[in-house]
Amino acid sequence: MTMIQDHGTRGILLAATLLAMGAGASAAAEPQLVRQEDAIVALFSLQTGLEVESRLLHRTELRHEELQRMRDEAAARVVKLYAELDHLFNQYQAALHGKQGKNGAEPGAKPDLSERETEQSPEALEAQLQEKEEEVLAAERAEAFVRDEGRRMREQVHLQREKIALISQRIDSLRAGLPSHKDSLTGIWDLTMLPGGEKGVFALFQSGTLVTGQYVLDGPFQGSLDGTLIERKLLLHRIDSRLGRSMDYSGFLSLDGQAIKGTWENYDLSNGQPHTGSWSARRRQARKPGEEDDGREGGSPP
Repeated sequence: MTMIQDHGTRGILLAATLLAMGAGASAAAEPQLVRQEDAIVALFSLQTGLEVESRLLHRTELRHEELQRMRDEAAARVVKLYAELDHLFNQYQAALHGKQGKNGAEPGAKPDLSERETEQSPEALEAQLQEKEEEVLAAERAEAFVRDEGRRMREQVHLQREKIALISQRIDSLRAGLPSHKDSLTGIWDLTMLPGGEKGVFALFQSGTLVTGQYVLDGPFQGSLDGTLIERKLLLHRIDSRLGRSMDYSGFLSLDGQAIKGTWENYDLSNGQPHTGSWSARRRQARKPGEEDDGREGGSPP
């Protein structure tokens, strides 16, 4: 049987094809994934993309919240600068009227300012007015930038949510064509290894008693899997892309087909890792857009 690792490029192309299709496309227009291993690779790619998009959406939402605070601060600064500008202008007017009064001209009505505030010359106040005008213009430009950036973030949130909804729809469509969970390992599994607590993902395909797949683990490590499932007893050989055959996993599939628990044996001792340990995996269920993994084990005991 062809290893699922050999279909990595094809899976990415299939996932891209699925994403390019509109949400309202008819079933007849959808690509037909004849082989289940193709569907698994596409599903693996789509779910990875969904997680990436969800993280990007979260960052965009945090950025929008930051921009909201910046917008309020920028608006408050503009109001403060205008108050200072108005006050300076009143001082300038008062100084001009005072100078006119000293020259024997009709002073007219003067702003109610203290004598100390009118001690500066009109020329000095005019220079301060010019500086304040420039501050106001700079503050207004900063406020306009923050407002525009906030508008762009809102548009980006909308687009990202649409993209997440489309990916989720394609994932649901692919899941519907997979075998029953109780009868097959075919699917995506979230893995935890002890005693180190490393996390990873298995994408498995089962045909009869034969099991193949690909994996991504903390490290980062990635590669292919090859093994068997007989009477719910699973044996998997891990072939790392850099290290070659590096580990064997043995375990039992739970009665409801949702969880696997067992032990592992490490063949690569050059990095100081333990020789043996335990591992568990649970079948990844469909999640709502943006929903985070709670880290709990799923399925009934083996």
